[in-house]
Amino acid sequence: MIGTVLDRFEVLQKVGEGGMATVYRGRHLTLGREVAIKVLHPHLSSSTRNRKRFAREARAIEHLRHENILEIFDYSGTSSSECYIITEFVEGETLTELAERVGRVPSEIAAIIGMALADALDYAHGHGVLHRDLKPDNVMVRSDGQIKLMDFGIARFLDESQVTLTGALVGSPAFMSPEQAQESDLDSRSDLFALGTLLFYLVSGQLPFSGTNTSLILKKIIEGTRPLIAEMVPDISATLADVIERLLQTDRDERYPSAASVAADLREALAEVEIDPHLERWGVARFLVVPELYQPDLDAHLTEVLLRRGKELLERSDHLAALRLLNRLLTMDEDNEEVLALVQGLHTEVAAQGRRQWLLLFGAVALAAVAGALILSLQWSASSAPAAPLGARPAPPVTAPPPVEIPALPAPSEPAAPPPAPPAAEEHHSPPTVAAVKPAVRAVLPPTPRPVKPVAERPGVGLLEIRLRPPAWAEIIVDGNPIGHTREPEPFHLEAGEYEVVLNSDQWQDYTTRVNIDAGELTSITDIALEPRPLPLVVSDSFSAACVLWLNGRELGSLEQLGREILISDPSRGNLVSLACPDQTINRTYPTVTPPGARLDP
Repeated sequence: MIGTVLDRFEVLQKVGEGGMATVYRGRHLTLGREVAIKVLHPHLSSSTRNRKRFAREARAIEHLRHENILEIFDYSGTSSSECYIITEFVEGETLTELAERVGRVPSEIAAIIGMALADALDYAHGHGVLHRDLKPDNVMVRSDGQIKLMDFGIARFLDESQVTLTGALVGSPAFMSPEQAQESDLDSRSDLFALGTLLFYLVSGQLPFSGTNTSLILKKIIEGTRPLIAEMVPDISATLADVIERLLQTDRDERYPSAASVAADLREALAEVEIDPHLERWGVARFLVVPELYQPDLDAHLTEVLLRRGKELLERSDHLAALRLLNRLLTMDEDNEEVLALVQGLHTEVAAQGRRQWLLLFGAVALAAVAGALILSLQWSASSAPAAPLGARPAPPVTAPPPVEIPALPAPSEPAAPPPAPPAAEEHHSPPTVAAVKPAVRAVLPPTPRPVKPVAERPGVGLLEIRLRPPAWAEIIVDGNPIGHTREPEPFHLEAGEYEVVLNSDQWQDYTTRVNIDAGELTSITDIALEPRPLPLVVSDSFSAACVLWLNGRELGSLEQLGREILISDPSRGNLVSLACPDQTINRTYPTVTPPGARLDP
């Protein structure tokens, strides 16, 4: 189509292609304005009915005017042989391209991006428009840092066109909400679920719901089978982690009620670390240009702010809020002695509060026992005394009531059932993660210590415990049946016998072993190191077969020799992929951010 004219717009250059449409750079012939022309593929625009439906959808979204929504200038009429939309042209990259280039995105950058998208969704929802296909491919980051949400309403047009998932046109299954996966009625909270998936992907480099096929992905979405974001990213902002977890609730009633409330909490996540997204120092634009300088600057700022604000919260006795900040700081700097001392002191104080509360509780129980004994003694004396004649004064009882036995209170230093003392700090100072917040809070009421080796109480049942090195998330499958994951704290109960155990993860290769479970015994499988799962990389057909592929500075060969798909054997680190073509050279970095596969496009 290059060189042709669609209505008043000249097609200049092809800039991208997807399963739904081809995108061109164009120019308005009269105004000279640069535009983007998105032309739907012929199988979508082949019928008059589809063209009318597309025009109806375009009219429904053309009035959306928001700084974070791609503006629509024009669209094809029903009589046109092509279905196309004319929009503003954005010089920049999609969130998918950004993630492939830089890897994991810092919490604060993700919060800024999420805030812009939440504002855009709130505006659209207020005008009765759902997006229905929110994913990184549909979000552009302009070179000046402006976020632009694209393709409103297109997913609805595709749904009504009865395009199936097998055609990969209704959107990425990994970003669908449970109700969308079950083909239920949708409301604004479906878009919010997709926003949670997108934020999870940005900060972790992983999809919360992934699998080897569409059915498995949708099953996990419907069941809510996924790791917690704090397990995947220990240094994540606790407030941002809370936002993501709430957005990804399977029950839509447990999610945020509106996009506006999401934006408010994301602003709070930035405010608590004193980040102003409007300042050039912290803006997305600076991160785009020099991410290698942005991150050290952000780390230095967070170290100062988290420590200062953590101390302020401790002085106000807001222990939970202080721990949330100090835990994050420890994941960034595990040898920070000042923070370690603060956290250890806080745990000691919490344990002391627990002992005091235990003594108060014991004293209250003892006093209640005394009062009960006195009441019983009075009732006994009343029932055993002889009845007095009418008008006569009651005579004192002949026999004295039995003495009341008052239990002695134990000395404060030796309570009858003393709560366990807080564990002494180990010399290597293992830093608590965000997940350590809850145990610290529960320490206000003395916990009951668990035995070192728990024993199953049911006859004929034993326990299985699995631990990975380093700690990682993988699904545990016993004889073909999923029973849990490796991050669960308690052992699993199994009938005595021999089993095949498989550890399955999209990030790691499957690990298989056989175990014997003995009744009443604990079987531990520890110190397992999983191997990274190879990452399939598919090279676009638009590249010439003469292009030569390089991986981490090593020449692999031409595309004619290799084919269009290669396997990156160790995706756990960044891999530099270079494609040297006669007319251009492309460099991309592929860390573990795109399971189950990645693409190399122009």
